[in-house]
Amino acid sequence: MRQQRSERYGIAGLALVACMSAGLFASAKAVPAASGTTSRLVGQWQRETTCQELVADLRRAGLGATVAQAWVGQTSSTGESSFKPGSPKPTLAHPCTGAIPRRHSHFFTTSGRFGSLDWKGGQVDDAPYRIVNAHTAQIGSGTPHALFRFTIRGGRMLSLSPMLTQAMIRQANAHPMQFSSAFWAVTVAYAGHTWKRVPCARCG
Repeated sequence: MRQQRSERYGIAGLALVACMSAGLFASAKAVPAASGTTSRLVGQWQRETTCQELVADLRRAGLGATVAQAWVGQTSSTGESSFKPGSPKPTLAHPCTGAIPRRHSHFFTTSGRFGSLDWKGGQVDDAPYRIVNAHTAQIGSGTPHALFRFTIRGGRMLSLSPMLTQAMIRQANAHPMQFSSAFWAVTVAYAGHTWKRVPCARCG
């Protein structure tokens, strides 16, 4: 993952719960060997994200220690904040006061590259991805990286679910001010929400 993304969350806060919280967060066990590098994932996927969605997802994933900083890292590639001017400092009890919903996109190329685009179109993620099986992909190869379950409906709607291990969750909660794979994976997926396919000039 490129340094810019790490810097966004390096200053931000940030147990696979015993029950999988409505099934949104998949177990990381029983994953077969990788095969192939591209799939139906190729394309660009977009949605409007909110602080409230992200905080709820972090709590469901067992990452409650990180929520005070959940939206702090949602800055644009040019440094623009996603809080209204004059907003109070986020807290565990009130992490979203003044938070502004932001359009966000992911793209997957035929050459096996993953990236994310902020609401201004600037790239804020850059990593390899590989297909593990028909419904599982690994994004990233160092820090951060994670496995994701994915479902595509009608060729136009994508759902992602991060496959978090207990070790990933413990590490994120123990050091919520450090960049972690578990926190990043939740911010990528927005589990339980869908991403819509949009035209992609860089996916070929």
